[in-house]
Amino acid sequence: MAIPLVIAGIAIFFVGCKPGIQKRGEKPSAEELELAEQSWQKAELAKALDAYGAYAERYPKDRRTAVALHRMGEIYLETERYAKALGFFERIQKEFPDYGELPIVKYQTAGAHFLVGDYERARDEALSWLETYPDHSGKSDVKLLLGDSLKAMGDKPRALQWWLRAIQDDPKDLRTQGELRERLDTVIETARSDELERMAEYAAGTDFAPKIYHRLATVYLNQNEPDNARKAAMSLVRSTTDQFWVTKGRQLLLEIEEALSVERKLVGCLLPLSGTFAIYGEEVLNGIYLGMGTFGAGTEGPGLELVIRDTEGKAEQAVAGVEDLVRNERVMAIIGPLLSKTAVAGAKRAQQLGVPIITLTQKEGIAQEGDMVFRNFLTPSSQVKRLLDKTMDEMGKKRFCILYPESSYGRFFMHLFWDQLEEKGGRVTAVESYKPEETDFEEQIKRMTGRHYPRPESMLRELREKRSPEEMESELEPEEPRPIIDFDTVFIPDDYQKVAMIAPQLVFHDVLGVLLLGTSLWESEKLIEMAGDYIQGAIFPSGFVTSSDSPDVREFVKAYKEHFEKEPGLLAATGYDTIRLVKRVMMEGDIRTRKDFQKELLQCKDFPGVTGKISFNSEGEVAKEPFLLTISGKRTGLLR
Repeated sequence: MAIPLVIAGIAIFFVGCKPGIQKRGEKPSAEELELAEQSWQKAELAKALDAYGAYAERYPKDRRTAVALHRMGEIYLETERYAKALGFFERIQKEFPDYGELPIVKYQTAGAHFLVGDYERARDEALSWLETYPDHSGKSDVKLLLGDSLKAMGDKPRALQWWLRAIQDDPKDLRTQGELRERLDTVIETARSDELERMAEYAAGTDFAPKIYHRLATVYLNQNEPDNARKAAMSLVRSTTDQFWVTKGRQLLLEIEEALSVERKLVGCLLPLSGTFAIYGEEVLNGIYLGMGTFGAGTEGPGLELVIRDTEGKAEQAVAGVEDLVRNERVMAIIGPLLSKTAVAGAKRAQQLGVPIITLTQKEGIAQEGDMVFRNFLTPSSQVKRLLDKTMDEMGKKRFCILYPESSYGRFFMHLFWDQLEEKGGRVTAVESYKPEETDFEEQIKRMTGRHYPRPESMLRELREKRSPEEMESELEPEEPRPIIDFDTVFIPDDYQKVAMIAPQLVFHDVLGVLLLGTSLWESEKLIEMAGDYIQGAIFPSGFVTSSDSPDVREFVKAYKEHFEKEPGLLAATGYDTIRLVKRVMMEGDIRTRKDFQKELLQCKDFPGVTGKISFNSEGEVAKEPFLLTISGKRTGLLR
């Protein structure tokens, strides 16, 4: 509790004055009082107390006895025996009503009541003092004590009222000004909205009015009362000409207007729910429903509401969906879209409208659309980096072949893979492409292994010199030239159906002992069914592993199977994680506006998702490392 000025050396009341009758060095006529005074001057308080007591007992009616009693009260006050001090101050008022320093005694009486915890009596004594001595030079100190008493009683507005009056009484007293301003700042920062409303009335016309209105607007905003917050912010702007506070008020008004335009618990969702890609959108939505607790699971945290819009897999529908969710539904944030073209279009419009959007696309660079755009999905860059870290740094592979489809996906991964492996010191010794519709890869495989083109004469001469008898005999019946396999791995950025066709043909054309690498599109139980014997040891990245030992993953997989009668894939797991992440942000952050949500999303680190720990970097890209899977026998397992 704050101690008023009267407590920290009560005798310096009224700008350092002692009781007028007994200034230091003045000698009383009675020898006993002189001895008491000498002990007091030497700070021999116990000895002085005895001497003053003896004098008061010997001369109870002497006018100087009032001085002795006053000194005794001050000594008890200084030694923190407040109840005893109070007794002496009250005795002086009763027995010596004409005592010249009665204003000091009455002030000290109010202070002693405060110190013993009788705040109402302290208040009453201070009010009585101000009525009796309205023009006294010490009135600012009494008002300070009055404010302290009211504050201790829980009446913060009236405490502020009297502290403000104390400041106005003595604006040049820096000691009083500093202490009072500290008290005023503290009481404003800790007041409730109803108390601040009263404070604003008392502070009208003072330089504390804008501070009170700013605090009031902030409190109302935190209480989700934007209308009241706006009124307080408008009062702030009108209460001052100080440019600092005017700017603060305008900033608050902008924030309040945004808060008024948002439903805090409403989240939008943009997915392809009709058309060619509906199956993918439905899988994501299944995961979102499960994460929201629609089926009774994952119900912790705030109760969010979901507003869903169908993109139909079209960019224009994604844009229309964003506009509808922002302007009509007033959502706090948006999850989706999923496809590259819809995600880019939707992200651009979300950035323009200032709504956070968490896209679920592999499209590289989408988070660069702006600070409101996030991506929570396995990226091509992260897949390739994880593959190369494993194969080059841990397995020592340096020579690579790339066999890719002539599609935007294939070409993108070919360039990405090539660039990253060269940065790490590897090299591409063969690269071939095929049309997406092709099923026969003989020409590509022959070109990869040097059998499609005539071999140089120098190479043929060297091969002849190294012939064994068996090989010489075989010239009678010439065989197909043996493949030149000058690579350790073959990277195939295509889906599992195409890989199931390519892998057996590699073996048929004697491309043996090489490591096959792929992308997340390889992940399917059907891959082993279709080509299991030809892809043993193959490695590919994944964003989600259903066979994980994690309790959270097992619980998610179990719940998903129960409700949807199939195993979840990466899309379902990503939807599940994303909505749970949104719930966490809403639960732990002080979220009033979309900008608040965006900032809190950036601050959320290592969220424990079933797809791995989730964080976003400063650009809005998910910082999440893919898992690596490998084919072993009849199953796909996690590669450690």
